[in-house]
Amino acid sequence: MVRKTREQVWRELDSIGEDEVRRRLASKPTEVEEPGLIHEWLEQRDRVNSALADTSREIAERKKGLSKNVKRAIGSAALIGVAAVALGFLLARRKR
Repeated sequence: MVRKTREQVWRELDSIGEDEVRRRLASKPTEVEEPGLIHEWLEQRDRVNSALADTSREIAERKKGLSKNVKRAIGSAALIGVAAVALGFLLARRKR
């Protein structure tokens, strides 16, 4: 029997897909070749999926915060604009 490298096994698992690998492992756990590498691959997939979920959540939270900051910036710009117009009006009246 020829032993496969981790990369070969992981490439095969990637081509099969995570759902199918889990199904096969659950249905016939004793008939699986290289169970250690399969479990390692599944753990790696879990870590990657968890990191992706964390990143997605952080991005969603940033978008919420960004919209609040944008609203604050627009409000500040509007307030500065109104103040500039009022100051211009007052200065124009003073010159008369």
